Amino acid sequence: MHNRLSVVVLTKNEERYVRNALESTKWADEIIIIDDMSTDATLEICREYTDKIFTKQLINFSDQREYGISRASGEWVLFLDADDQLSPPLQEEIRQTLAADSEYSGFMLLRISSYLGKWIAHCGWRAPILLLFRKDKARIDGRLIHEKILIDGKVGVLKNIVYHHAYDDLSEHIIKLDFYTRLEAEELWKKGTRLKGLDYALYLFAKPVFAFLRKYFGYKGYREGVRGFLISVMTAFVVLLSYAKLWEKQKNEGMH
Repeated sequence: MHNRLSVVVLTKNEERYVRNALESTKWADEIIIIDDMSTDATLEICREYTDKIFTKQLINFSDQREYGISRASGEWVLFLDADDQLSPPLQEEIRQTLAADSEYSGFMLLRISSYLGKWIAHCGWRAPILLLFRKDKARIDGRLIHEKILIDGKVGVLKNIVYHHAYDDLSEHIIKLDFYTRLEAEELWKKGTRLKGLDYALYLFAKPVFAFLRKYFGYKGYREGVRGFLISVMTAFVVLLSYAKLWEKQKNEGMH
């Protein structure tokens, strides 16, 4: 039995890299684009590869991914970011895995990311991530950001690489962090987290410092030179800004 593969790609002004992503998956049974109001040439490029293009404003990532799954007709779904690219060995590994009708319900793929023009081997940036799964065995956990795919069944690991072009310049990183920290603050609010008393010292100072130390020393970010230092600082800044935006929301809601 042929296991059909649906590739779901989320896009938003991704003209720089989306062709690489689509070229590396054009052998799949279908490619589905969920686009968040792109204003550049993204959709023009996507139309060369698929007519299954859906426009949906991004409110949060769980909703966007669930919408993508709902549009997929294949037994298997592969989530790909628009700045991801499957290596040729991984393309072949996925084809062979699906042809073998495996006992697994999902697979982790090894993703390595580039930062400011260099592939990063440390900082926790070279890690397997669950991207390939049986449609009927998966659900999204509902987090607004850093959402997880929950699998009913066994999860395997494929050995070949997904290349991820994370950030080409610092401005891009800073702009995205503003958006991500807003969603993170909303997620904290939704979970009932509120700041009071000693929480301010913990969440606005201790946790950001710990986040930096964990990235820089625990995940050996120091071995990446200036890039590792910047990634570690940005990680700490994300923690600080997420809780600062939570505090701002509390203030605006009349809670001090």
